[in-house]
Amino acid sequence: MKTVLPEFLLLPALLLMPESSHAYKPTGVLSTVKVPASSSEILVDIYIPSAKKINGDILVLPGWKFSRTRWHKETELLSFADKYAYRCIFPEMNTSCYESVYFPETRLKWSPIPGGAWVRDALIPYMRKNHGIFADNGLNCVMGLSTGGRGVALVSLQNPGLFKAGAALSGDFNQLAMPNDNLMAALYGNFSAFRERRRSTDTPFESAKEGKWSMPLYIGHGGKDHVVPFSQSLDFYKLLSEKYPDIKIVFHQASTQGHDFAYWGSELQAVFDFFESIRKAN
Repeated sequence: MKTVLPEFLLLPALLLMPESSHAYKPTGVLSTVKVPASSSEILVDIYIPSAKKINGDILVLPGWKFSRTRWHKETELLSFADKYAYRCIFPEMNTSCYESVYFPETRLKWSPIPGGAWVRDALIPYMRKNHGIFADNGLNCVMGLSTGGRGVALVSLQNPGLFKAGAALSGDFNQLAMPNDNLMAALYGNFSAFRERRRSTDTPFESAKEGKWSMPLYIGHGGKDHVVPFSQSLDFYKLLSEKYPDIKIVFHQASTQGHDFAYWGSELQAVFDFFESIRKAN
């Protein structure tokens, strides 16, 4: 896809600093840019900490119908970004499942461009060209919650070698284990009619079975999650840890936690510890 990059909108940090229940006041700059998506534009927040040296870049993926701002309004993510000197990029993904392709049966389209394809072909090139973010020699990380947790796996697979570490919280990774999922049916077609398509398209579990996984990954899931089955994360962890013993794969079961920002915020220290362990190892 050929992308024409318009002048981006950079708003003053004070105007964009989100209302938050947290006492912490970010010391860096939070701005918003507009990144092309076919005939439209997608809002993307960029947080740049005040540190003299940046240690890495994190693509932060929201869940299904979650605003991009919820990560930095409802958790202490920006305080961790300041503490560890990571730039954070928050795209507005709304109803995207980070899909790579549409089909004639697709009834749910995020935009004319599938969400995963937009991340690969528009967002990442835009950030590299205009901001020096996601450079080849940088520590590029990706993290996400719920559908964004699935997105962590898909974005890694759709951009081989670019991301050096990921953190997937409360994600789903195996379509074959959820044959009656209405969201997957709206994207890829009915399971009974398109079983092979559902197996081979945007299914991280199957891609990992085929030897396509390469990124160190932190996986977290609440034991009382009533939205996404806990088994989705556990089974993916077992597969990755057994098939890729030389890749760092960490799993954390939060036995008493559910599918909410209280849980996702509680994982941030462990997530940044994981990213830092990858950075220091390299």
